[in-house]
Amino acid sequence: MNGIRYNSVYRMGLKQKILSTAVMLFTKRGVRAVKMDDISNHLSISKRTLYEIYENKEDLLFECVKIKYSESEQKLRDVVSEAKNVMDILISIYRLKIESLRNTHPSFYSEMRRYPKIVEFLDKQNESRRQDQVNFIRRGISEGYFRKEVNHDLIITLFDVSNRYVFNNYSSINCTMEQVFYNLIFVFLRGICTPDGIRVLDEFLDNFDEESCSSGISLFPANPQN
Repeated sequence: MNGIRYNSVYRMGLKQKILSTAVMLFTKRGVRAVKMDDISNHLSISKRTLYEIYENKEDLLFECVKIKYSESEQKLRDVVSEAKNVMDILISIYRLKIESLRNTHPSFYSEMRRYPKIVEFLDKQNESRRQDQVNFIRRGISEGYFRKEVNHDLIITLFDVSNRYVFNNYSSINCTMEQVFYNLIFVFLRGICTPDGIRVLDEFLDNFDEESCSSGISLFPANPQN
């Protein structure tokens, strides 16, 4: 019994190490660049041992995506619980998103959408968030930061379509993911804000631009396309 328990504990511990390593490598290098050999070599385990726990790369990537999604959801819940209004939430989410983008290989997001099981999972999660997004816009309207004539469903759909386009066509876009996200903020969020909302958002973005410049990071393309 002790031997069985030891093997079970060891296997669970190894599984967690594999997941942590895979998340780090996929995030840092992108999905395509990371082979199962890279993960087994990084952990100093045989590829056979790795395949005993995860049958293929897609299964491993799927678990990594679920972990990253769960962590993102927890951060979002923390932000909502601490924020005073929708603008506080938007600003906190923006900071978290930019931080995540700076630590993630730009191809990671587009490459993982090549796996049907992962696409299905992300689409289901996105659909489950839709009512929360509608409620968020309604809250912004009631707080006076979003315009009353905003069409909730249309705005959410347009934002979702834009995100999908970026992820599916990123290789042909002459911008970093940070720059894309920054400009999406202007197109969608600033567009639905009232003067009070615009004032808060512009003040934050002006200060954030200064922070980015002082750290040597540009939110605008070095060679913009004409």
